[in-house]
Amino acid sequence: MISKTYCPIPFNHLYIKPSNQASVCCAFQPEHKELELSLHHIKEYKNLSDHLRHPFIKDIQQKMLKGEKVPGCKKCYYFEEHGHGESMREGFISTWHEAGRSGINYIPPDLDNPKLEYLEVTFGNYCNLACRICSSDLSHSWIEDEKELKQHGIHSNSRGTTKRMNINREWTDDDLKDLQYLKITGGEPMLHPDFTKFIERVQHSKVTLDIYTNASWVPKKKLLNLLLKFKFCNIYVSIDGTGTVQEYMRHNSNWDITEKSVRKWLEMMKIHDNIQVDWAPVWSLMNGNYYIEICNWWLKIINKICKDKADKCHGGIGNFLLYPEHYRMNLLPNQNELKQKAEEYITELKNSSYSGVENIIKMTEEYIKFFEVKSKNEIISKNAYYKTTQVLDEIRNQSLKEMMPLTYEAMYNE
Repeated sequence: MISKTYCPIPFNHLYIKPSNQASVCCAFQPEHKELELSLHHIKEYKNLSDHLRHPFIKDIQQKMLKGEKVPGCKKCYYFEEHGHGESMREGFISTWHEAGRSGINYIPPDLDNPKLEYLEVTFGNYCNLACRICSSDLSHSWIEDEKELKQHGIHSNSRGTTKRMNINREWTDDDLKDLQYLKITGGEPMLHPDFTKFIERVQHSKVTLDIYTNASWVPKKKLLNLLLKFKFCNIYVSIDGTGTVQEYMRHNSNWDITEKSVRKWLEMMKIHDNIQVDWAPVWSLMNGNYYIEICNWWLKIINKICKDKADKCHGGIGNFLLYPEHYRMNLLPNQNELKQKAEEYITELKNSSYSGVENIIKMTEEYIKFFEVKSKNEIISKNAYYKTTQVLDEIRNQSLKEMMPLTYEAMYNE
């Protein structure tokens, strides 16, 4: 059953987009957009498990069982073919088929009576930040900037959202009764006005929760107590840099607050066994030159606060950005220099006394490999990068040269 095309997700999972449309998973990219649009908005499902009976999903299930490739799963196939670490497909297989991982009780799917065991919700596009690599699809703070970009002839990869989007469903007990795994992303989900109301409907003691945060705010006791109710809770902090690098890339963030937030989450993990904090950076052209600096910050902070648990912190999931293409890390002109520094860094890590270095070594190996795949549209992508950067700097009153000098040096003085 576990072939090169099989993934457990179409058999037990529903991904809800900020627009309320059902989808296969967050990485799914349909070959023809109209095919995915045949899926319902979630308010049209009487029960959310009906998603697993939809003809579009049934067709994917059958292709996988026959060992056929599914066109919309090309992102995972790409990562596997080019050796860029564990793909989401491989990660899902580990989660649902390896006994004991994350406390999941795996039961082979009943194709006639499927159960919704895994729910992923992108909790609207409410977000207090406007990250460079993001768009209005996932952050309402991007809406005005996209309008400005459009006036300069720059069109983003978003749908051109002009308003805040919210998940719109009256949740029922039947929707969530078989749930074992819940993943919540954003936007910034925990700041969303409806977050608490939704999370209180879940049978906490049965569910493992994955939740992503931009760490732009310090969590309060009430929220911490709510998360403690879950069987297990993985908190992923999305940090792409330190100091002005983070503030430039994740616009509207404040580094001092971000670091306080990370400390608070790590202190929570130190005390509670059902809490784990992982680092979830996105590696791109923007922060590729700061790779070693950011990794060292993470190693220092986890060893200072919770050294005994540092090996469990999967520092750096290794999310290497593919889209928008003009932010791909392999567009950096100084990549040979960066690869050499990364190889030296691996040697340094192997001789380090820090706990948790194994995860960073693995990610660093993926970092080196990513440079080996060349961009097909390098000139077009670079021109898009230069134009977008210039206009956004003007709109946001920022300066790449002052805030991210290593990236500026690489891109403008090649």
